[in-house]
Amino acid sequence: MNAIHTSNSSLPPMHTLRAFEAIGRLRSFTLAADELHVTHSAISHQMRALESSLRTSLIDRSRREIALTPKGQQFLSVVRPVLQQLFDVAEALRHADVRRLRINVLPSFAARWLLPRIGDFFLRHPDIDVDISSTQAIADLEASGAHLGIRYGSGQWPGVRSELLFEECLFPVASPAYLREHGLHANEDLIRATLLRDDFHPWTVWFGQDGAIDTNQQYGAVYRDSALALQAAENGQGVALARSWLVADAVKAGTLRRIGSSSIPAAAAYYLVLPRDAHATEEVRDFTTWLRSHAASPSNKEVP
Repeated sequence: MNAIHTSNSSLPPMHTLRAFEAIGRLRSFTLAADELHVTHSAISHQMRALESSLRTSLIDRSRREIALTPKGQQFLSVVRPVLQQLFDVAEALRHADVRRLRINVLPSFAARWLLPRIGDFFLRHPDIDVDISSTQAIADLEASGAHLGIRYGSGQWPGVRSELLFEECLFPVASPAYLREHGLHANEDLIRATLLRDDFHPWTVWFGQDGAIDTNQQYGAVYRDSALALQAAENGQGVALARSWLVADAVKAGTLRRIGSSSIPAAAAYYLVLPRDAHATEEVRDFTTWLRSHAASPSNKEVP
């Protein structure tokens, strides 16, 4: 095998190559200087040092706009992939020992339940780098690169295997100030309330237990995310039909209070979903074990 012999003087300094690649890509000394966080003077000096090292001109200075000479174009076609390869290898080495876990969840579940609790998982597994993405759409786990997801629904989705985590119930909630202002104590008082709506559970589900909705009922805004509806209720904008798992912390903290004591079962539930044919990594097993322990906790099963 032929060996590649180099010396300190045979290759240009790395910072001059980075400067040249940025100039060639951006066609601007100013933009290249900004990208590399150096002054315009410094990047001009680096460019001239590179040309001196190579004993050839790389920039055509006879033109007003930035243009590369033929030799500059040839050199750029080699420098660019080499720098990219060096970057990719450096990133791979830098993160070779990092344990990664990518999770996809609904925004409402992330905001109202997962994020307030996941600090406990970080304390137990500080070596796992967790990447949490949230979307209302049913994400394709394999296409998104997620190792697991938490979904809300029937538990039947193509391409994944599902495990029931939390069943929940529904009941109306409002801020303490809103309850006092409108004198809300029981279900029959809701006629005096502004009912906030979300896309998951319409108020027809709630009023169905007592009959039809009163046609004089006042409605507030429609929120595409349940967490936003709860936030609006906390801000005193009206009454939300709350999902027990999402509202548990707020009820315990007193920022929201139940109206009456009755509740109805929700038609959907939270499920842990995994790609059907994927092998569960150690990181996935650690997280699912932690998640199941919270799902099984007696305090978490109590309706607030």
